[in-house]
Amino acid sequence: MTYRHIDIDYENLQAAIDKVVLEGERIILQKQGKSMAAIVPIEELEILQELEELEDEFDLKAAQEAMKEPGIVPWEELKLQLGL
Repeated sequence: MTYRHIDIDYENLQAAIDKVVLEGERIILQKQGKSMAAIVPIEELEILQELEELEDEFDLKAAQEAMKEPGIVPWEELKLQLGL
């Protein structure tokens, strides 16, 4: 996969979108030499979104398992104990 750095302006943006769509390149947009954003093929964005969903599911399962450990006090119960 090719990476390309470009300075942001309308003409470069149009060319960058064409490169991403037609050639599958990943484009990093820069302003005054500083990376500001990226343009990637939609397929890669969808993969990233799937990974984020899987990570959320993993975190939820880990939290649910942690709640089963001895000595864990649910938040609602703790609030009652502290008079909150």
